[in-house]
Amino acid sequence: MALYTIPVAYSIWFVGLFNKYTKIKYYIAQSWVKPWMWAARAKTTFTKVVEYKQNQPYVVISNHLSNIDNMILFKFLKINWVFMAKKEVYKLPFFKTAIKAFNFIKVDRNNPNDKESINAQAKNLFKNGWSLMVYPQGTRVPKDDFKEFKSGAFHIALDNNVPILPVVIAGTSDIWPRGRNFLSSGKAMIKTLEPIDMTNYTKDTIDQLTKDTHKKMKKVYEELQLAIK
Repeated sequence: MALYTIPVAYSIWFVGLFNKYTKIKYYIAQSWVKPWMWAARAKTTFTKVVEYKQNQPYVVISNHLSNIDNMILFKFLKINWVFMAKKEVYKLPFFKTAIKAFNFIKVDRNNPNDKESINAQAKNLFKNGWSLMVYPQGTRVPKDDFKEFKSGAFHIALDNNVPILPVVIAGTSDIWPRGRNFLSSGKAMIKTLEPIDMTNYTKDTIDQLTKDTHKKMKKVYEELQLAIK
């Protein structure tokens, strides 16, 4: 699977020479996800509170339990989305090609003024119909710890007037636990909540929105955890 990543990345790079935001990139990436899903043998249940528009840009936010989250969410959400990547990754030859080819947003964590650069990159991404995936917890967390959210994703959505799509995922920490080099079979559940219209919020209310969204997603997560047991 790791070796298959190389031709996939360079295929995405090649088609990007002709159209940076072509949907062909998405379909090529889907082919990369399939072997990971086969290896995981995860029985995944995917539900939506309401239908969301797959051709509309979002700031997608999700809790984060495992490295398999990326693949499972990419497969089931069926949205053209990318991550943010810290600038240090751009110094690695192969990874530099891969993340630039897939339009990742470059982040400089050591620059307190990097917000303007992130917003400029995000604006271009949204303008071309792509979405941004953010794990507001900042890192993978144990399954019994629904860590508080950082507000960065909410500010990006507000500054660009793009709705937030909250997603809750459960069960993946048992499929590919942190620190383990192999995957095992198991159950996973994904639930998308109602998109949040950012026109109803301001910079003065964004922190409260972050807390309210965390509370709502935590409740759903606890329900999914019970359903898996």
